[in-house]
Amino acid sequence: MNRRAIGCGLLAAVVFVAIGLYGMSLAFSRIDGCPTLLQWGDRTYLPVGAAATSPSFAEGSPVEIGSTFIGLTTRLVWGPPGSSPSPLAADRPDSIILDCSNGTVQAYRVKSP
Repeated sequence: MNRRAIGCGLLAAVVFVAIGLYGMSLAFSRIDGCPTLLQWGDRTYLPVGAAATSPSFAEGSPVEIGSTFIGLTTRLVWGPPGSSPSPLAADRPDSIILDCSNGTVQAYRVKSP
């Protein structure tokens, strides 16, 4: 193989990867903050009130019930006291708090059917 073909192939690969990384950076740079709608299995959660600096429930201290992926980041999810992580819809809390990844948290409540 000649050097020109190898150089062109190498340049094409570098340009391809660079364009892909640039596109991913544009897509994922707008993910800071909390979404206006959360879908968890068959339940839809809508935001309640304004974002806060720390998670809290009127019933008491929040309990970490897991995490979720939004874009390439993992966000913590808290539930009210006594809640626990569960894949069953009947065990999921009606209100949760999500880490917004920008120093704030947002409370969510299940949308009425």
